[in-house]
Amino acid sequence: MLTWKTILVAIWTLAAIKTLAATMIPTPKAMTNILGSTLTGSDRKQPILARSKGTERKLEDEKLEYKARKMLTAEKRKLKDKGRVIPDYTGFEYEKRLRKVATRGVVKLFNAIRMQQKMTETAVETATVERGTQMAKDKAKNVSTMSKANFLDLLKSGNAT
Repeated sequence: MLTWKTILVAIWTLAAIKTLAATMIPTPKAMTNILGSTLTGSDRKQPILARSKGTERKLEDEKLEYKARKMLTAEKRKLKDKGRVIPDYTGFEYEKRLRKVATRGVVKLFNAIRMQQKMTETAVETATVERGTQMAKDKAKNVSTMSKANFLDLLKSGNAT
């Protein structure tokens, strides 16, 4: 059963075969010419690129660029690795203890901050219950704020738990 689709496919296929045949005809002639030509001693190393010196130069340039890029990346890597220190596996226990001490200090600091915030909140609540004015609230906040020395004393005493 012939449909328009099959007819069009057949026409396109025939056109493609004709185009392919037209392009393939010069190829054997060119091949015999290349194979029949004589090459000098230096051209025998690369017989395919013997006639196109530009391609050979381009390949050499690409090789040089590749080597230059490789050297640049090696230098960059050396500069990047210059300050790096390979970790000493014997110091892991010491690092672990330091981490533990730092964690304890941070927990103590946050507990002291929380305790100070609670003290401020209770002072503000008592001021609002007693007086109820905005000025009293502000005054209670200012009174309950702790100085740096008092805060450090609170941290040192360990009452921030």
